[in-house]
Amino acid sequence: MRRLRAAPAALAALLLAAPARPAEDPTSLRYALSSDIDSLDPHWAYDAVSLFVTDQVYETLVDFAGAATDAFEPRVASVVPSRENGFISADGLTYAFPLRRGIKFHDGTPVTPEDVRYSLLRFMLLDRAGGPSSLLLEPLLGLNSTKELPPEQVWALADKAVRLEGGALMIRLKRPFAPLLSLLANFAPVVSRKTVADAGGWDGEAATWTRHRDPAKEQSALYARANGTGPFKLMKWDRAAGVVLERHDGYWRSPAALSTVVLRVSHDARERVLLLDRGEVDLAVIERRFVPRFAGAPGIVVQDGLPNLEAQSVILLNQAVEAKDNPWLGSGRLDGKGIPPDFLADPDIRRGLALAFDYDRFIAEAYQGQAERARGPVPRGVWGRYDRLPLPVASTVTARAAFQRALKGQAWALGFRLPVAYNESRGEWRFACRLLKERVEALNPLFSVDCRPVPQSQVLDEFRARRLPAFIYRWVLDYPDPHNAIEPFLHSSGYFAGPLGYRNPRVDRMVEAAAAEQDATVRKKMYHELQLMASVEVPAVFTVDAWHAVVRRAKVLGFVYNPITPYGSLYEVSKLP
Repeated sequence: MRRLRAAPAALAALLLAAPARPAEDPTSLRYALSSDIDSLDPHWAYDAVSLFVTDQVYETLVDFAGAATDAFEPRVASVVPSRENGFISADGLTYAFPLRRGIKFHDGTPVTPEDVRYSLLRFMLLDRAGGPSSLLLEPLLGLNSTKELPPEQVWALADKAVRLEGGALMIRLKRPFAPLLSLLANFAPVVSRKTVADAGGWDGEAATWTRHRDPAKEQSALYARANGTGPFKLMKWDRAAGVVLERHDGYWRSPAALSTVVLRVSHDARERVLLLDRGEVDLAVIERRFVPRFAGAPGIVVQDGLPNLEAQSVILLNQAVEAKDNPWLGSGRLDGKGIPPDFLADPDIRRGLALAFDYDRFIAEAYQGQAERARGPVPRGVWGRYDRLPLPVASTVTARAAFQRALKGQAWALGFRLPVAYNESRGEWRFACRLLKERVEALNPLFSVDCRPVPQSQVLDEFRARRLPAFIYRWVLDYPDPHNAIEPFLHSSGYFAGPLGYRNPRVDRMVEAAAAEQDATVRKKMYHELQLMASVEVPAVFTVDAWHAVVRRAKVLGFVYNPITPYGSLYEVSKLP
């Protein structure tokens, strides 16, 4: 791995340290994040914190207009295509993006149309396991993975789907896909083909792309380097402390008001509260249980009741755990000291866990009552949510009955030890695991739930390796459409369902048909049926729907909250002295 461009030592020490009384700088913003950064490669990363960082550095063809989730502004493209302006074809299969001229990368080199085309191709063809490539592979190539066809056929499809014609980028779909602009506003940012190639990545040639498919995290070309077109450029990434960004003075719109941004990683929820309370940071990710502390506090602004387009605090269940050399399985047998790899493939085990969970207490204590019980993977605020879905009655009685049926009575007779991993910095996930542990272990003295806090990057690595039997995580929607809430959990190639071994051919067909359906009323009914299927089959335990709160110092101005990008865009932000 090549070394990053070094930041001046004194400046880096000043920004990443935590002095008791930091000097106020109206052009420097300090932001306390709850999770570490997984990767700086915008085509590889797929967690909310990493994407928040890369969103400040890179730009996409179009972006969301302020807080809107259904209106867009041009970025690298000079026009937002629509049927009205003629840049979307009448059949909905072709999108034309005229490209903006005069944009430069952070290293001063001009952005070419070939860079733009290359970026979309790299996003799809990188196709790392558990990554975001399928978001575009599906509508553009009709594939969920590049491994479904021989490489030459995949290239032929990609080469045809993304073309340059008359100064515009042309995208041709396999079938109509209404959320395409929303998807492009959040993914496939423009990178420099030369920068990637110079770092040992794909050079853009048809003959070489398979050599760079599905790279290991630290082997992706942009893992620890950046060269985008956005308002901020990378100064320093310290894996433990966080990221320092500096203003890109040559930014094509106009330079940002902030000269420096420090994105500080603080895993301890209480520490983030104290950092904000003492004025050592200007913004912080604050857990719901601490939000009331700041209500009415001098110099603090709380924005509450904000839409939150994510499936929150989901307990993910792996039905096909990788068994080789896997300590997460304990004994690897049903003997009270571990579990077999297919333990969670039994639907009654999954139902037992879901029915044992104490939803009311979780809402009251972890979310201060500012939440409601989830009705499946589609969160509040997304059309197509099945608001009247009847939920099973969760109780010790119903949970006990499910566990007694499971594995022909063997689970109840022999017992199990189920490890549950969660991000060590997320207090609500720690509490969720504790609640599950209390309720499950109270059912049978042979049952054990082993709560294991680990760093988020380790959770992601172990999930991608299919080693985790169970873990608590979330799904932030990539775009505001029920397909993007349903498909990750229920389709056999979905982000969670695929690695976690959930397979139901009928559900696969239903998900695919709903995505292609053009009649919104019919689509809604199809998504209601899919949510009912999720309630019956329990591929995961969906716990709560909660609204979001942003807590910041009053000196911070211009912070725009968009539920698709909940950590915000920092270009619009300024700070009073």
